[in-house]
Amino acid sequence: MAKSINTHSIFITRSTLLTLTGCGAALLALLASGTAMAHSGHNPVDSGLFFSFTSGITHPLTGFDHLVMLIGIGLIAAQYQQRHQQARIVLAALFSMLFGLGFGALSGFATGIETMIVASLFVVAVAVYSRHRAGDNMWSVVMSVFAVVTVMFHGWVHGLEASAFSLIAFAPGMLVSAGLLAMIGYRLGQFINPKWQSALLAVSGALLVLAS
Repeated sequence: MAKSINTHSIFITRSTLLTLTGCGAALLALLASGTAMAHSGHNPVDSGLFFSFTSGITHPLTGFDHLVMLIGIGLIAAQYQQRHQQARIVLAALFSMLFGLGFGALSGFATGIETMIVASLFVVAVAVYSRHRAGDNMWSVVMSVFAVVTVMFHGWVHGLEASAFSLIAFAPGMLVSAGLLAMIGYRLGQFINPKWQSALLAVSGALLVLAS
């Protein structure tokens, strides 16, 4: 009996530490970023290739909007059982971001993009919740796909302001750190109780709205 109680206590402590660490990281990222569009690596225009590449790497790490979204993608992937399904979610999200970069650069269309970025955080929160509650039904699959599609707007906004020259280096750097954040989200998804995951994402989206 004593051994069982001790094991349970260890589980609670570990879970609590992980939750507090995740919340602390999110709050620090919020303080560092200020608003959805005010963080380092936001303007790769007219920069050298090396600076554009490093800006691409640091950008998702210092932008609260991208950080939350990409960790959310990892949380969705963690709720799928098959490895090929998990990989498909992450790779599709990275492709969606890359597509957004290119389409933003080619189209120049900017109306409502920042609003869509904020909205995407709530989409990924609903996707995580529906996956947890409904499992493999059609609704949860649709929401997972919808969340992956909205990652596009996180790349789109930077394609609007970047030259083709800078995107050559910026895009690979952004994909590297985006993949890393998705993997971090995947690992967190294995430790944080699923019922808290969507709540944390929704709160993060609300904080972003208040900070913008």
